[in-house]
Amino acid sequence: MPRCDVCGKNVSLPFHCQYCGKNFCGDHRLPPDHACSGLAAWKKSPAPGVGIRYGSGGTSAYGGGFSTAPQDTRSRQRTAQRISYLKIAAVVILCILVIIFLFVLIGHHG
Repeated sequence: MPRCDVCGKNVSLPFHCQYCGKNFCGDHRLPPDHACSGLAAWKKSPAPGVGIRYGSGGTSAYGGGFSTAPQDTRSRQRTAQRISYLKIAAVVILCILVIIFLFVLIGHHG
């Protein structure tokens, strides 16, 4: 069973420090609690969730939040382009139906 590198306590699921690479118990998992050699790097890294404003449209590089306005105007252009393709498709289908209708009429009289 793994042991904490600070107090020697047996731990079934140790915390592995990404800054110094050692294993720790729950009491010593944070870098300040085990005199981590990477403590300066840990202090520089932002805490998870910093910058997120839920409910007010905030977004963050760490995920979460939501955007209140589309950031990309190309999505509007793509929507307009899809609508024009739909119009063209509808006209083509209508022409085909008219041609079929004419063939049916000519077929009954001919």
